[in-house]
Amino acid sequence: MTILTNQLKSLLPSFISVFVFSLSVIGIVLYVHYSKNIALETLTGDPAVIAQLPAYIGVLSQFGIFLWAATAAICLFCSQLVKNKRLKAFVVSSALISMLLGFDDVFMLHESVLPSLGISQKIVYLSYFVIISAYALTFFKVLLLTDYLLLLCALFWFGTSLFVDNFFYESSPYITKLLEDGAKFIGIVSWLFYFTRTCRQIFQNQTLKSSRFISV
Repeated sequence: MTILTNQLKSLLPSFISVFVFSLSVIGIVLYVHYSKNIALETLTGDPAVIAQLPAYIGVLSQFGIFLWAATAAICLFCSQLVKNKRLKAFVVSSALISMLLGFDDVFMLHESVLPSLGISQKIVYLSYFVIISAYALTFFKVLLLTDYLLLLCALFWFGTSLFVDNFFYESSPYITKLLEDGAKFIGIVSWLFYFTRTCRQIFQNQTLKSSRFISV
């Protein structure tokens, strides 16, 4: 009994966090339901089921979303183990950027949501460019200590996807869709590999007390 009591006491903050976060999201869903008069099943159900579409609809995009989430989760987990404040800020910022780009992918922020609010795609792209540039400048010294070629590879493929989307949108589906979405997917995979590798290196260097990140 004592073991259970002690466990309940130690887990109380976790239980509170779980319920606060979960109920907040559910509360937002209910607010949208009542304020916009949208059916609950439309907000809570699986999109493919609601639209009566095959399970393979958007399979490449769905895989990409899993990878965005995986990157954010890895970085957040790493942040709990890192002791150096600079490195902790780096991995937390990396997680937040991954979450932002993942949310954009899921909810089509730059394609539909923000343009419907009067914010053009160009402004959204510019905002993302500013965010990533600020991130790169802030953690420039940290990035130089990592295997940053993987990150540059990811950014190259993201740029390729944007280039195709903006300049070849009237071409064949193999260019407008396969090349655009395929390039983005390669970029997401590269992004995941970079941060997985970087988080492992940070943790290993901390554990082995290596000098690789000692100057940060």
